[in-house]
Amino acid sequence: MSAPDLPAIDRTLDSPSVRRLAESFLRSQDPARAAAGNTAIRRSGTPVTVYATNPGFVADPAAPLDRAGVASYIAVPVRISDRPETDTVQLVPTPSYPPRAVATGTEETTQPLPANSRLLLDYPTHTWFAWTRSEITVLTPGTVPMPKGRVFDAAQFRGWMASR
Repeated sequence: MSAPDLPAIDRTLDSPSVRRLAESFLRSQDPARAAAGNTAIRRSGTPVTVYATNPGFVADPAAPLDRAGVASYIAVPVRISDRPETDTVQLVPTPSYPPRAVATGTEETTQPLPANSRLLLDYPTHTWFAWTRSEITVLTPGTVPMPKGRVFDAAQFRGWMASR
């Protein structure tokens, strides 16, 4: 997957559908700001494509490591109106980048992702990985104890996914 198209993402952030999501988010997180109206959303950092672990990778022992994940969403760090915190708008990972949700924080965009790697999330364990064609490295362990920095090859990662 190629890098997200920033002008297209900015157009999505300026859309009525994102504004409605942001207004709903503000009502739940910051009611006083929501009551003020005039919700403004602006990108405050670089979007990151988040990949989810692919169950099909475990089922196919011949699958290369490149098939360990599938594009799940694009995480866009944003500022909403005058809210002091940075939050995340989640977009469908293909153009025209329709919005999915707004979430508190910037967990995805603050992961220490090495150059030439993709961000891989194992939803069942909430573990974040750096993923390349040749290895997968633990960035942030989730609910399954394992050391940060642990490196997996394809067979090891397949085994880990099957055992979790």
